[in-house]
Amino acid sequence: MSIQFLGNHAIPPEVTVAASNRGLGQAKAVHRVPHRIGTEEEAAKEKGADRLKAVLVLAAAATPLTIGLLLWWATEIPGLGIGVAVVLVLVGWGASVHYMDRDDDEGNEDRERVYVFSEGFALPPRDGAPARAFTWDEVEAIHRFVTDNYVAGRLVITVHSYRLVLADGELVVFRGTEQPDEVSTTEVLQLGPLLQEKIFERRLPPAVEAINAGRTVTFGPLALSATGITTPGGLAPWDTVRDLSTSAGHVVIAAGGRPGSYAIGDIPNFEVFWTLAQNLHAQN
Repeated sequence: MSIQFLGNHAIPPEVTVAASNRGLGQAKAVHRVPHRIGTEEEAAKEKGADRLKAVLVLAAAATPLTIGLLLWWATEIPGLGIGVAVVLVLVGWGASVHYMDRDDDEGNEDRERVYVFSEGFALPPRDGAPARAFTWDEVEAIHRFVTDNYVAGRLVITVHSYRLVLADGELVVFRGTEQPDEVSTTEVLQLGPLLQEKIFERRLPPAVEAINAGRTVTFGPLALSATGITTPGGLAPWDTVRDLSTSAGHVVIAAGGRPGSYAIGDIPNFEVFWTLAQNLHAQN
């Protein structure tokens, strides 16, 4: 078998074979992004771990400030309390960034490669598992999660996660971090939008067809139809929707009573949902 290259990077033979067997077509790009294949249960555990990390980051900021205030109160020397607090905040900041970012640096760089083809993507073999290839058509949904983490009011690290839900229920999760004013150790910011674009191209047409046929299309906690938007509180006809907007990672829907807020990460195929919702709302 001849060796294929993307730029100066040679595609592993196992990846080439897996992609060929699934009919993925021509290789287009390669990105280094930590990833894993798993289940909904494993994804829930990962989400819980991310929340714990966020709590630890907050603790890294709160504890030094508390110690500084106590020293100020005990010694009546403001400079001592403030100085100790600043030093401890800086140490906690560095430790928390290392903790949040360490997953991106673990393992062999080659096994974190993601090979993008015209008709799908492929992952190299790792941990005894063979190379895997997936077509764009078998991806039922994509979820995007963005988590900003602050220490002492300063953004220290942003975690980006893209979760692909396959037709058989299997998940493929891509995760990377970004720090202000630093080059990211992964290429999640290049891969993520590409995944969204490919899935949007395939999921928008059937959703439009369903709505034009008078059916309702469900997007997690929300659903759209030509009649209106359905939330956990019930159906809101389009002419009653006063506000349909996004703010701080949430979709805000105001219709009738108190506005509802829904996390964008909980809405599968958000780009499809948002395109349809905006157009349906504008028509009424």
